[in-house]
Amino acid sequence: MDAEALLTGLETETGWQRRRDGCWAEVDDLDPRAMTRLLSKAEARWVTLTVMPAGTGFRLIYHWDLDGELLNIATTIVGPSVRTIADLLPAAEWVEREMHDYYALEFLGRDETPPLMLRPDDEPGLFSRTQDLGRDVDPAEYDERPTIPEGGRP
Repeated sequence: MDAEALLTGLETETGWQRRRDGCWAEVDDLDPRAMTRLLSKAEARWVTLTVMPAGTGFRLIYHWDLDGELLNIATTIVGPSVRTIADLLPAAEWVEREMHDYYALEFLGRDETPPLMLRPDDEPGLFSRTQDLGRDVDPAEYDERPTIPEGGRP
């Protein structure tokens, strides 16, 4: 199955944008559980989740690998919560816990979200408290490669 065929199952009017760093789609009102079921059925492998603050909510980018092609599915949520996918994809367990620690993002449907990076008594939302909100460039909009000096590292 290719990216275009998968897009119809995500019920979005925007198409995939093919770039050097994979295929990108913006999906309004993304249901992460439906996305996970759809991509798992297509035998895509979940890679990770990128989270960035966006106004009163968050910008989420779910990264998947489909036969060696990176699929990046982005959405913006209002408020501090999104449905969990950890019960569908055990690999998401640690990422959800980490994002809860850093941004106090709640993953609805989890019985508990024990700290992963913080101490048990620390309040979640480390980046909000320290004013270090993480990456300031949305990877969905970044399309430049770093310049590598001849014979050296960037």
